[in-house]
Amino acid sequence: MGDDYQELKDRLVKLSDEQLIDIVTAAPGEYRQDALEIAKTELKWRKVEIPEADEASEEAPAGPYDPSALGAIQSARQAASRNECVFCGGPLRAGTLVAEKELTVIFGDNQEERFVKVNACTQCGQISLVVDFETDVKS
Repeated sequence: MGDDYQELKDRLVKLSDEQLIDIVTAAPGEYRQDALEIAKTELKWRKVEIPEADEASEEAPAGPYDPSALGAIQSARQAASRNECVFCGGPLRAGTLVAEKELTVIFGDNQEERFVKVNACTQCGQISLVVDFETDVKS
């Protein structure tokens, strides 16, 4: 765990002030707690003022739908379409998760089966899963 923490710290201290500010002002749950702590510490060491969070983002959502999450989802989709890691901005590397032959998902509403693709960040190791709605699964 110590090596992972040091690797994360080494990556984060290389980021620009703006990138670190984006991390510390991101929606809750978007970054790991240790990444947030490292980013805050680095900004303090650089004597960069951390902007206050908007009051709207500090309020808890009224129900299961959180409109502020829509922005995070949109930015994640944009990053994925540019083959960038949502967490650190590093390049993604495509791969396939292996399960018997290939990993698939079966949707309960219509029993549709689709392949699952995986993208892995070459910098921080985060992965994202994407359903392939274009390729038909042959039984």
